[in-house]
This record gives sequence, C-alpha cells and structure tokens, in this order.
Amino acid sequence: IGLGTIVDDDGPPSLSINDVTVTEGNSGTTDATFTVALAAVSGQPVTVSAAASNETATAGSDYVATGLTPLTIPPGQTTATFLVPVNGDTLDEANETFTVTLAGPVNATIGDGIGLGTITDDDATPSLSINDVSVTERNAGATNAAFTVTLSAVSGQSVAASAATSNGTATAGSDYVATGPAALTIPAGQTTATFTVPVNGDTLDEANETFLVTLASTVNATISHATRPADGAA
Repeated sequence: IGLGTIVDDDGPPSLSINDVTVTEGNSGTTDATFTVALAAVSGQPVTVSAAASNETATAGSDYVATGLTPLTIPPGQTTATFLVPVNGDTLDEANETFTVTLAGPVNATIGDGIGLGTITDDDATPSLSINDVSVTERNAGATNAAFTVTLSAVSGQSVAASAATSNGTATAGSDYVATGPAALTIPAGQTTATFTVPVNGDTLDEANETFLVTLASTVNATISHATRPADGAA
C-alpha cells in the first residue's frame, strides 16, 4: 500500500467584521447584528471570539455588555453573526458608539478585527420655557426676582441657553439691575436652572412696573416660551 499525501499550499483566509448602525427605540432592546466574514471559503472550521466594549456608549445603560463569545464558521461557509442588544430609552442624547473586537482566530487570520456599532438617537429635543415672577420691591436695597428656566423633559445631554433682561415699564438702573446676557446650564438628568434679577427698593409711590427676561442661544433644546415679564409691586 502506498500512501499519497496532498500537501496544502493555501494560506488561511482572513476574517473581517462590519460596522453596524441601529436606532435605539424607546424601550426594550434592538439587536445590533454584526457579520463576521471570511475572505474565502475554507475547508476547515474557523473559530474566533468577539466582545463588545465602550466608546461613547456605556455597557449596561446604552447596550447590553457582551463578553468574549466564541463564534464558528463551518467548512464551506463564510459568515457568522454576533449580536449586541441595544437598550431603548426616551432621553434626547447624542448618537453613541461601541466597538466589537475579534480575537483568538483558529484556521484564519484577522484582517479587519474591529467593528463600530453606532446607536442612533430617535428622541425629540426637549423645549425650554421661563416662568413669570412677581416681587415686592421693599423700601431700600435689592430683592431678587428668581426666574425658573424649565426643560419639558429630562435630557441625556447638558442643555445651555442665555438669558437677558430688557425694559418693560420698569427702567434698568433705577427700578432693577440690568442682567445678562448670562449663560445658563441645565446638566444632563436635571430639568431646571435659575436666573436672578435684583429689583431695587425705593420709597416712591408708583404704579406696578414690569421688565422682561428673554431666552436665546439654546444648545440641545428648543424654546417654547422665550420671553417672560416680571412685575414689581410698588
């Protein structure tokens, strides 16, 4: 009996993983499905491990932490899939990213071993409003008129705006202290900021007077009620 041996002279095929974009939804999870592909069909089973890791997205809150997971591509086939569940929420936030990395290949090499997962935010931008304030002026010194700037919903991003006073029937300098434009910030997860205007006291008998506070230059929010008056009671 003579044994004939066929010596393989073909190099192992290379593996790559694609990039995936998924819209998060408002609740539950949506799978980000990554495809791990061989550059050529192999006559041997190919194995490799994949794992997800944070970029701007955070495992646990934005997506389900997915540790080192073995994948197998049988002989004659060219692909395997790796699923990362993405968590839905109702927070307005920037698009976020995570990566999936391949490691430990058997019967293959790694060509492109990092896949980028992008979580697309689908939540409406919240709106800002400012309330009306009435303050009794007193006879001397200053009394603060404290305006509350409120977001219509909690945001996953820091929200910024500016606020500034302008005359109504009251006059800046004599009746109140001209204030602004002043930068206001509502941190992510909070819904309010305060804008304070000092109202000057006096002993003059006069009609109630008003001044205005106007919001402008918003970042990560729209404006639903931009201008609100303050009434200074005599």
